[in-house]
Amino acid sequence: MPGAGLRRSRLPRYKFDPPAPGARVEQASITAKEFSSPLIEGPGRSGPPESETLKQSTQQFFWLDYGDKLGFMDFTGDQYFSWVRAHRVLVRGERGEIQGNKVSYLADYLTPIRLTLLRHEAGLEGNLEGEYLKGLQLGERMVYSNPLAPATLPDDEIAVGTCLLRMARYVETGEDFYPLAEACQDHYLNLMCRRALEEGRAIETERQAWAPAH
Repeated sequence: MPGAGLRRSRLPRYKFDPPAPGARVEQASITAKEFSSPLIEGPGRSGPPESETLKQSTQQFFWLDYGDKLGFMDFTGDQYFSWVRAHRVLVRGERGEIQGNKVSYLADYLTPIRLTLLRHEAGLEGNLEGEYLKGLQLGERMVYSNPLAPATLPDDEIAVGTCLLRMARYVETGEDFYPLAEACQDHYLNLMCRRALEEGRAIETERQAWAPAH
């Protein structure tokens, strides 16, 4: 790659700098199940379907039990293109929860607060700025600004582009945004989830070299 030699000398030497202790580095018991059901085939990378076709859709369920915390993933590959399969996100804590774009929390034990994450998008309702995501608003705050605006990109490509921008900053300054230890732990958990599914039994994770010292 042109310029690779010049860049290589500027890369900081990386050592494991694990994140603070938390769910990402604690040990978990992982179980998994798989279920297939019929689904009318939707669009794919080549475009819309040419006819109505019934196919089998596979769902995979993963439970990551940390004792006092539980992570659950319900995954189907159809969600990337399907018109009738949406993604769902639910995060719960002792003071509130995030459910999709709905945020609920307790300001105090008698005061519930309910907010909605609102997308600011150009090009809607006669707006002539273009067609792109500007950012996300929660209450009176803009909690996210799209660093790639005004490029017309889907959310997934904005995420990829943001990774590239932050990687460039890492190369230039040594300031990381996704520490190697976190990436290793995430991929290790992914491998253990696949193993639990393939072997049909609970998998107990083990402490790895990148985990913080106790």
